[in-house]
Amino acid sequence: MSQQEQIEVEIRYRGVEKTIRGNPEDVFRGVFQFLSETIPALDVVSKITLTVDFADFLKEAAGVFAVTPEGVVVLTPPEALTDRELVLLYLVRAKVGYETGRSEKETLLASDLISLTGKGSGTVAGRLSELSGEGLVERTGKGEYRVTTFGLHRFRQDVLPKLKG
Repeated sequence: MSQQEQIEVEIRYRGVEKTIRGNPEDVFRGVFQFLSETIPALDVVSKITLTVDFADFLKEAAGVFAVTPEGVVVLTPPEALTDRELVLLYLVRAKVGYETGRSEKETLLASDLISLTGKGSGTVAGRLSELSGEGLVERTGKGEYRVTTFGLHRFRQDVLPKLKG
């Protein structure tokens, strides 16, 4: 094995020290094993941590969203969606715009959601309240909202199939 293919990692945790040397794959396994044995809660936490790989999400959302030079557009007709799903759709669209560099922010004002959805202010406010209560959306400022990681996950799980099918 050449010197270039070898790496060395030194770990210190609560008085325990370990140096692991070898090729990248062996070192990765060694570090993971050390952490799993030394910090058992780490393994548990990694199993219950919810993340959304945004690149994978974009692949799944192909045909529903399109990124244009002007911004992100919704390609599929949203008529089959409930008011809640419609609000979530536009907040996810804002997130897609932000993550792809087509928008400077990932949030929308309630007034923007009223315009985008075509629903009344009471309907949008009620749906935002419900979605916030469930942790799918969070309020970031006065009348400003964004989709949460959990909201993105639920959108992917529950709404994308409706829009694609």
